[in-house]
Amino acid sequence: MRGSPLIRFILLALALAAAGAGLARVTATRKSVVPPPAAVTGIPALPGKQVPFRLLLSAPAAVVEIDTGKLIRPPADSATISGTLELDPRNPHVGLVVRWKNAAAPGEHRFAKLTLEAPGQATFTHVFDAGGDIDDFLELPFPAAE
Repeated sequence: MRGSPLIRFILLALALAAAGAGLARVTATRKSVVPPPAAVTGIPALPGKQVPFRLLLSAPAAVVEIDTGKLIRPPADSATISGTLELDPRNPHVGLVVRWKNAAAPGEHRFAKLTLEAPGQATFTHVFDAGGDIDDFLELPFPAAE
């Protein structure tokens, strides 16, 4: 074996200290110099009662029902349905029922992609899928009213 054990120990200790310092720097929380952007006044923190939506269907539907506490049946003559939903700010939820015009082939999955654009919130998208008709319920991640 070549080299002094003391020198090898010192080099190993220096390498471990350098690696530890690098890890400490990478994993440390950073204090931001720039303050986060202030919330724009005039836009409510909660989604309003009226929330624009878009529903994209993977196949032609015979019946589409959207239930937010108030049932709406938009015309199902298009692959894309849009409009406005009335959400309960204390309990925002959406129930979706889609009955397809034609039965799905064995192993085929159909979907409905729902996009909500609530004021003051990030755009929310959820994909409902099923091997047949869709009958599903979704609790929305918007903050509850106080």
